[in-house]
Amino acid sequence: MRHFGIVTRIALIVTAAMFLMQLAFFVAYLGQSRSLAPPGLLIAEHVVAVVRLLDGTPPERRDSALAVANVSGFAVDVAAVRPRPSEGNHRLDGMYTLIQKALDGYAPDRQIIAIVPGGRESKAYVVDLAIPLTSGDYAVFHIADDATLRVWNKPIGFMAAIFALAISLGAVIAVSLVARPITRLARSVDRLGNRVEPIRLEERGARELRMLIKAINNMQDRILRLISSRTLFIGAISHDLKTYLTRFRLRLEMMPASPHRERAIVDVEQMEQLLNDSLLFAGDASPVQTNQSVDLNALVSGCVEELHLEKTRIEVMTSPGRLDVSLPQQPLRRVIDNLLSNALRYASHARLSTGSAGRFARLTIEDDGPGIPEEELTQVFEPFFRGEPSRNRGLGGTGLGLSIVRQILETYGGSITLENRRDRRGVRVIVLLPFAPMRQTGPAE
Repeated sequence: MRHFGIVTRIALIVTAAMFLMQLAFFVAYLGQSRSLAPPGLLIAEHVVAVVRLLDGTPPERRDSALAVANVSGFAVDVAAVRPRPSEGNHRLDGMYTLIQKALDGYAPDRQIIAIVPGGRESKAYVVDLAIPLTSGDYAVFHIADDATLRVWNKPIGFMAAIFALAISLGAVIAVSLVARPITRLARSVDRLGNRVEPIRLEERGARELRMLIKAINNMQDRILRLISSRTLFIGAISHDLKTYLTRFRLRLEMMPASPHRERAIVDVEQMEQLLNDSLLFAGDASPVQTNQSVDLNALVSGCVEELHLEKTRIEVMTSPGRLDVSLPQQPLRRVIDNLLSNALRYASHARLSTGSAGRFARLTIEDDGPGIPEEELTQVFEPFFRGEPSRNRGLGGTGLGLSIVRQILETYGGSITLENRRDRRGVRVIVLLPFAPMRQTGPAE
């Protein structure tokens, strides 16, 4: 049951309830039928009683006898001519057999005649027969199928199954309509996990569902206030620290040249970079506008040209046409610059390529560096994580670069994956970016 959705579960419950209800009615019917005579036997006895009545009634008084004999579902007439028998051996039918056995107890020399219903429009009479009378006439019976209760001329069991199926289908449709707001809520909450900008959910549906949606909206407001407070706090601290670092650096610049002075200046520069990255890391979690787009191919080419690198160090392969992605230019430029700087910091050659991957644009960056241990491929996205010595602070950086990159991408609905290259040493970075709305998907690779 854990793999079934709410609609399937409720549908199974309704089906089980309908089945148990039908089973209970069936058991109750069997219990009652055991204490009563079978309907077919009662009909047979009634037929013989009518024949006995007509045999003992003079022809001039038969109308009164027929008026008494005709009841609901049981019609009898008297015919002077022998009725035309129907084709087929109806003596093998259950009702005819019961009537013949009952008749044998009264007049064993008489045989019932199964007949065609002589133009009757009602299809309720399923037993039509004639029995000879002592006067030479024939008692013609038209008997409804009371042995099997019917609704709209169909057996009640068949109609009960049809009604149960219709009720079950109606219940499934009703449950689907009730569960539809829950499905929409699940999709909306899933979108909340991919962005920081609040999404106000419409409070509609059942009372409990409206309470849940209201709680989620309140939670979004609290998260937004928490992020805004954190951003403001880190920004204030970083600003104050940068002020003191600037003063400290000015004092160092005024000191006489010496190895200690140069090392102190390098330390101050690293501290400034750490503060800038910390402020950037905090600021990129703030709510953003996602209605901007940029051509990924053009931006990649522009970022590479600005580095003024030799072609032997970097190779660019962009897909034909435009790749418009749903990100502002500045955050996306920061992502490309950061990843490209990492690749060139640890390797002598890097390769950039763009393409399409379903609903996303794909940016791939490969280098021929030392690679990353498999167990650290996901840990490198943690802030200030330091892994294998071949890719550490000795080559620069603050340990926040990949954290900032991932945070930017997730804020705008993208993703980043790292993997080691199989053909030779190096790391492959795969970035997926959502296409801008109303864009034709580019050629897939």
